[in-house]
Amino acid sequence: MKSLSLQTKLHLIISLLLVGLLLSWAMSVIKNAREDVLAEVESTTSLVIHLLDAEIAHYMTDFGWLNRGGDGKITIFRLEQLVNIRHLKIDFFDNNGHLRESNRSVRVVHDGEDPPEWFVKLLDISSVLQEPKRKNIILNGRFIGELVITPDPTFELREIWDDTAGLLAIVGLFGLSVLVFVYLAVRSTFQPVKQIIHGLNQIEHGEYQSRLPSFEQVELREISDKFNRMASTLEQSIRNNHRLTQQIIHLQEEERKKLARDLHDEIGQYLTAVHIDASAMVAAKKLTVARESAQAIASITRQMMFTIQDLLARLRPRVLDELGLSLALTELIHHWQDRHRSVIVVNVISSDLLQPDESVSVTVYRILQECLTNISKHAAANKVTIEVANREEGLYMAIEDDGRGFDPSAQSRGYGLAGMQERVEGLRGRMQIKSIPGQGTRIEVQFTQAGTFGEAAT
Repeated sequence: MKSLSLQTKLHLIISLLLVGLLLSWAMSVIKNAREDVLAEVESTTSLVIHLLDAEIAHYMTDFGWLNRGGDGKITIFRLEQLVNIRHLKIDFFDNNGHLRESNRSVRVVHDGEDPPEWFVKLLDISSVLQEPKRKNIILNGRFIGELVITPDPTFELREIWDDTAGLLAIVGLFGLSVLVFVYLAVRSTFQPVKQIIHGLNQIEHGEYQSRLPSFEQVELREISDKFNRMASTLEQSIRNNHRLTQQIIHLQEEERKKLARDLHDEIGQYLTAVHIDASAMVAAKKLTVARESAQAIASITRQMMFTIQDLLARLRPRVLDELGLSLALTELIHHWQDRHRSVIVVNVISSDLLQPDESVSVTVYRILQECLTNISKHAAANKVTIEVANREEGLYMAIEDDGRGFDPSAQSRGYGLAGMQERVEGLRGRMQIKSIPGQGTRIEVQFTQAGTFGEAAT
């Protein structure tokens, strides 16, 4: 049954139910037919015995019955006149055991067909019929013969078969019609299921533009609507993933170019200066000249250290490991404010932030870094409000400015915001961007407890 389709299972179940109903009906018909035959035979037997008893009582006082028939035989009960009693075979045997009279001495032609053998066996009337009734006939104390009354259900079986055969044909046609109707109805009902399966197969093979039609059935129409929304969302997600992949590749290349340029422009210049001063020291004939070159080398190497620290901070904010998230964010804000003294910064960062998972900490730091960079480049804001706090759902951060604002639905909002949102969603967080041109921007980020939180940052 596990390998059968739902459509085949329904056909099989309905067919079995119909067969069960037909069998129940057949058993009921057989039971009623058997009871009818027995009742008919028993009632006829009782009636015949009553009539024969009356005849015997009459013969005890009237000997006129000792008349010979036309064939020279003595007729006592005139049983040949009881030929219409079809459910009983009545025989009279004399005291020598010879058959003298019978109601079946004359062949009777019956209408209709004899019931088939299987029908007779199915009714099994013979197993419940009474044994033949025997009645001794004694006249003036002398035994003259025996009446034998044997039940004969042949005629009743023929009548029942005539009635049942037509009914069986009608029921058979009805059952066949029901099966055909059920087959067509189930096939029509399951046609949308095949379309749904076809649509799922298309999605499985990457055809995300696949859509289902609107079905007539309410439940299937709801499935169709949800499938189409799912396919649209999946198609949009795949498209966004492709775009973000291209953006990530672009950002990686830009970062590599910038890093290579910084290494060449700054570290390269420092190394060139060190090389020149070192060569001067080697060629110097006076100690004062060598000392000046050594001092220059020391100054250059100190500048190189600062430059390398800045480069490393861009690659990985080491301050997170040293200070924790709360102080690292505070220090980032202070450094930015030192470079933008005309902007009022309201810093609402909780001092007891729980230390989240490393990936969450880096993401929060990078988002704030990106937002401050965007504010300085594009917003022309006078006031910036930054809030970072613990909430029941997890870590919460909001950055708001009163600058120019922008249209969040615009496709050209830049790689930074798209990259930030992708990183937040990758950590099972939510990022919401609210902005209206001319009315500032508010970015809210909410991380759930999915991140691994440790002790409070110190």
